[in-house]
Order: sequence, then structure tokens, then C-alpha cells
Amino acid sequence: MNKNTEQIVTEILETVKKKGATDAEVVYSKGSGLAISVRNGDVDTIENSEDRTLMLTVYRGKTKGSASTAILDKPSIDLTIDKALEIAKLTQADEFAGIAEKTLLANSADFKDLSTYHPRDVAPETLIDMAKLAESATLETKGLVVDEANISMGEGRSVYANSNGFIGSKQGSNSSLSVVAIANKDGQMERDYWWDAVRDFNHLMPADELGRIAAQRTASRIGAKKIKSCKVPVLFDPTVSQGLVGHMLSAISGSSLYQEASFLKDDLGKQIFPQWFEIDENPFVKGGFASRNYDSNGVTTKQRNIIDQGLLKGFLLSVYSARRLGLTTTGNAGGCHNLFVKSSNKSFDGAIKELNTGLYVTSVMGQGVNTINGDYSRGASGFWVENGEIQYPVSELTIASNLKDMYKNLVLVANDIDKRSKIQTGSWLVDEMTVAGD
Repeated sequence: MNKNTEQIVTEILETVKKKGATDAEVVYSKGSGLAISVRNGDVDTIENSEDRTLMLTVYRGKTKGSASTAILDKPSIDLTIDKALEIAKLTQADEFAGIAEKTLLANSADFKDLSTYHPRDVAPETLIDMAKLAESATLETKGLVVDEANISMGEGRSVYANSNGFIGSKQGSNSSLSVVAIANKDGQMERDYWWDAVRDFNHLMPADELGRIAAQRTASRIGAKKIKSCKVPVLFDPTVSQGLVGHMLSAISGSSLYQEASFLKDDLGKQIFPQWFEIDENPFVKGGFASRNYDSNGVTTKQRNIIDQGLLKGFLLSVYSARRLGLTTTGNAGGCHNLFVKSSNKSFDGAIKELNTGLYVTSVMGQGVNTINGDYSRGASGFWVENGEIQYPVSELTIASNLKDMYKNLVLVANDIDKRSKIQTGSWLVDEMTVAGD
């Protein structure tokens, strides 16, 4: 951790205590990035970003005030301190407000090397060449137009400290590459894409390989049809399956629970998935997208099973939400850590055969998910499957069910695991859903 940054946050905490705060916490973050887009063989945009922010939250008993600054000179910091203290005088007391107790805080001596930071000095010209290569590889397939090829690199550092003596720092890097392509045949336009995201730039998928995958996916959409409305099994692509996990995470997050806006609020310890289903949360994976030694409250993180033998074993709680619910924080202020969904030994091809006749969904759209009652209704596109074989692309469909039923009626999770996210899972086969078409 940068010594000057440590001194700054320590001095801020000392100052606010002298000025009447009972407790305080400070977050300092700094990030930089470069993003480039290419279109028609030429550079379309270049964006160079550099930002930093200091956020101060002070407590006067059970009242709270927050203020921030992007400038770290003494006058700006002093003004930020005064504003936060003044706001705390004006806010209503909240009996659950306050920083984490000392016994909950992470110990820096126990911090693991998470390998989340892989700095790399790459010339913009190199990134431009990679984006152009991805575009040209996509255009090897006739009849396609590349809407945009994008490449980006970024890195960031943050320091969190509070008046209970905790100071922690973390840093991370990320790189991504994507191509969006359009196919046009007989006046019918179809769009698809492919992308990759990594912590370490050196591990990005080769640009030409990525472009060819984008081309294949887009070309496979040509001739998409509507189908008659029906009730059939549905196989979700891993990227869509990640969203199904995400809806569960929203429902078990502390804010949804204490606002009673969750379809899972009464299901702790209950069976919500089949007995074979498991989700493991591991904050200590080297290079993981959500690896952390401590959460946004400075609380130590832990490895655990969120779903074990189909049972919901835990919520995602911050210090505040845990107090509101009369529970103990789970070290999830700021969200979940790396999640791993247990898969079967079924490949994607095996999952298609298990589906037999039904819908394979590769994309969903719209906001038709109600996490209060679990109702699920999304626009969808993908492929129609008969006798365990993909027949033709389909679009302009709506799929509907209830998330509780979808989770309960999960048939399998394939081993085609998507590792480009903090939620790692394969394709999900759900026994039956309503598909609305013609």
C-alpha cells in the first residue's frame, strides 16, 4: 500500500474523531484505463480514463454523514471532513448505523496473495492492431458486417480504513476484447457477438480466434424463425444461466431481505434446488474476478457453500443489513465473491440430447424479472431442438415461469463452464417453461 495514502486516511480518521465524530470510515480509490473501438478497419474511438475518489463517512452516534472529493490536497480534504460532519448533524438517527465491530474485522496478517493485479504496459498501437485483427477475422465470413470491435485495459487500487483500527488495500487489473457482428439476408438482420475478459492481458483469447467465433455465432442466426407457443424444456446457455444465479443473489441480498422484496426471504435452510445442486463461494481464488481478503466493511471474507445439497445455506449480508435482520454479517458488503456452480459430467452436446425437443436459449432481453414474487418473463432468442439435434435459429419469443419453479425443476448443469465472470457455471436445463411465439 502506498505510504502517503495510508498517512492520508489515518490523519483523516484522527481529525474527524477530534472534531466530534464517534466513528468514521474512509475509502480511497484510484483507477486508470484505455478503451479503443475499431470500425471498418479504422479507429473509431480512443478513451483514456484516469480517476480517483476519496469518500468519507462519519457517524455521530447513530446519525451518519458522507462526503467525497476527487482532489487530495489539504483544503479539499478539510472541506470534505467539515461537510460530512455537517451532514451527520442533519440526518435522522438510524439504530443500525455504524462501522463493523472490531471482532469482525479482517486481520492483514492473514491476507492471502490473490494474484488480481497484473500490470502490463501495452502501446495503444498494439491494442488497435488486436481490435483490427478481430474485426478482419470476423469478416472472413461473407455476408457479415462488424458493428464494432472493442478492446480495453484497466487497473485500479483502493484503500479502506475505519476508526476501529482497520486499514486494508487491494488492487486489480482487467482486460477485455469483443466483437459485435451483423448478418443481413433477404432484408432480415441478425446480430450476435463474442468476447473475452481476463485479469491478465497475456491471457486474452487470440484476437483472430475471437473474431471467428463471433462470425460463426452471427452466421448461425441467419434465417431465424418464430415458433408456435408451447410448453417445453429449455436449455440456457452459460451466459444466460449466470443471470439465473444473479436473480437468486438479488433475492438473498440483505437489502432485498430487510425490505421484504425477496421471493426467498423465508427460505433459509430450505430446499430450493434439486439435492445434487451446489454453489460454492470462494473469495480466495487466485486471479478471480471477485477475490477479496475483506469486504467493503473491512470484514473478513470466508469460503462457504451458499447452496448445499439444494438447500439455501446463507444470505449475502453486510454489517448494516445483518443488524436490520438480527443476523450476523456474512462478509458480503459489496456483493458476492467468486461463485462456482457444481456441474454434472454432461457436455453441451449431452445436454442438447437430454433436452430432446425444446428450446436452447442463447440470449434474453427485457426486464421481466420480479424478485419480490419470483415471476420470470423475458424476451428470448436461440435455437429450436428436435430429437436431440439443433434444427434452426429462432427469435422474437417470450419465455415465462417462476424462478422457484425453474430452480426446483432444474434437470442438469452441463460442464461447458463459462469462466469469464465471477459466477462460473455451465448450461442449465430446466424441465418445462412456457414459450410464447406465434
